[in-house]
Amino acid sequence: MKVLSITTATDHLSVALTDGEQIIAEKNELGMHNHAERLDPLIDELLKQNQLTLQEIDRFAVAQGPGSYTGLRISITTAKMFASILNKPLVGVSTLKALAQGVTSNREILISELDARNLNFFAGVYLKEDGQLKQLLADGHYNLSKLLDKVAQLELDYPIVFVGSDIANYKSEIEAFFSPSQYRQAAAEENILHATNIGKLAVDEIAQDPDLFLPRYLRRTQAEMDWHRKTGKDFASDSEYVEEV
Repeated sequence: MKVLSITTATDHLSVALTDGEQIIAEKNELGMHNHAERLDPLIDELLKQNQLTLQEIDRFAVAQGPGSYTGLRISITTAKMFASILNKPLVGVSTLKALAQGVTSNREILISELDARNLNFFAGVYLKEDGQLKQLLADGHYNLSKLLDKVAQLELDYPIVFVGSDIANYKSEIEAFFSPSQYRQAAAEENILHATNIGKLAVDEIAQDPDLFLPRYLRRTQAEMDWHRKTGKDFASDSEYVEEV
């Protein structure tokens, strides 16, 4: 099954072609902020260099969130368009799960996280054993202390690995719960969101209707908060997504 995977959820742009566990090719641009301009050309380069067309792709996969609101919209809109026009399956993969997938160690608790500022993080907690991920704490938007407390309550005797954002500035907060010997930051390359890991996870995920596919922001947008304050109305059931009109 040939999968074209893309992510613009972070400042790292990544596109990849995979076939099951086989990595066909991956292209990356680090620290870029012009995803809208570079995504389509990078996909075109990837396909041409591997002598493939979009019609030959069996499944499209994209990081569904969390991440940059604007970044998520760019890649998700592109993936939805491809899947809808070509009538191919579309799969969304958790950004945090894809980060955890990239950690090569075994039998460690993986705190997959993206810094959301002000001591808040988008995070999910996973246990990786024999290459398989088991989710221990659902992806969410957590205050750092509450996140660490939830991990401590798991009472699992495994080393802890933070993967994603650099946690060096939060040493005092972390060491209120765990000693320095109990945790570490993932290796540099492992903190990068790679599209190949999205592609590998996408094989076992259930495809979604492209027309109903929504980002998973995990936190209400500023537009929602402003609307709520202005109108006093309750948030709708689908309030994790704000449609631009």
